[in-house]
Amino acid sequence: MEEKILEFILYCAEKQKVVPFSMIEEEFNILMDDKLKSVVADALWDIDTVSDALVEEEGFVITFFEN
Repeated sequence: MEEKILEFILYCAEKQKVVPFSMIEEEFNILMDDKLKSVVADALWDIDTVSDALVEEEGFVITFFEN
């Protein structure tokens, strides 16, 4: 399940600056509490194409390495 969530966040982050928690919650029928946000942010940091993964008030802000 975690892998699908990460793929969804990365897909959305390519199209928009902020990936809202509400969008993730609706897609996967989960509650993004602080602990889950932290776990997901840590997992995003481990992805080779991600240079920065921030947990903002309304969602994740993902920055990718430039090619």
